[in-house]
Amino acid sequence: MAFIIIDLEFNNLSGIHKCFPNIYNEIPNLKKLDLVNEIIEIGAIKVDKYMKPMDSLKVYIKPSVIPVLNPNILDITGIKEENLKDGVSFIEGIEKLKEIVDEGDIVCSWAKDDIVEIIRNANHYNYRDISWINKYLDLQEYTTNILGFKKSLSLSNALKHLKIKFDGEKLHDALNDAVYEFNVFKHLYNTRAIEKYIVNNIYEMPALDVETLSDHEIDYDKVKQLCPRCNKKIDCEYPFKLMGWRFVSIGICNRCNNKLLSELIVKRSLGGKIIYQEILSFIDEIEYSRYENRLKDKH
Repeated sequence: MAFIIIDLEFNNLSGIHKCFPNIYNEIPNLKKLDLVNEIIEIGAIKVDKYMKPMDSLKVYIKPSVIPVLNPNILDITGIKEENLKDGVSFIEGIEKLKEIVDEGDIVCSWAKDDIVEIIRNANHYNYRDISWINKYLDLQEYTTNILGFKKSLSLSNALKHLKIKFDGEKLHDALNDAVYEFNVFKHLYNTRAIEKYIVNNIYEMPALDVETLSDHEIDYDKVKQLCPRCNKKIDCEYPFKLMGWRFVSIGICNRCNNKLLSELIVKRSLGGKIIYQEILSFIDEIEYSRYENRLKDKH
């Protein structure tokens, strides 16, 4: 068993109108693209179960979907146009990545976005051989939870928290980022701890945001709302209300009498299934009152 830590860089049209104000008039087909993020660089490092490096990969992908390179992307990544002109096709690049993955290996990335985009790019090119992504580990989720943070950590913040030296100017280089992710993982690696974070079917993991949360009706039969201390269902005083990117409620555990904040994150799997992620946190009287006032306002 080994871990293949991957990182991708993309070309997209985000903010491109600021650089080219008339671009959508000059190239009308840009509004009809079926691929939002086109992979232009793949970086990967393979390490064994003892966290010793075994192999690495850095490959540029020659763009063929989005006909213009976003200057913002080139500036952030440091990628040069000549790098991409000499790049390989997506299929050649993904085959190179596949070659370093052996049976039983675990593919890892910082958040699930890269896996989602591999599948989207593969679908665009009618490339169906992604069975090599058999087991998957979200390093961002693992790191955030192991370190006890409530909100997802960025790679740079994880490096800072663990006091790992890094060059900020080298972030967003695919191979460098993969190495930085490995350095974080090496600090926190625990064979038992990672077991519950390994995904055996990437199509069933919560990977996509649900765009219209305001229209989503919560299926309360799928919500557990268990006290982290007693494992007893808490009594909620208010139904879930949408607050920003998640639904929120508050309640009290009748067994330990603790006040709790109940947060519900709604995601969609790559297979289209709605998945709920629950976060229950102990809060004090002041925080409880603050949330109560906000819930009353929305009630």
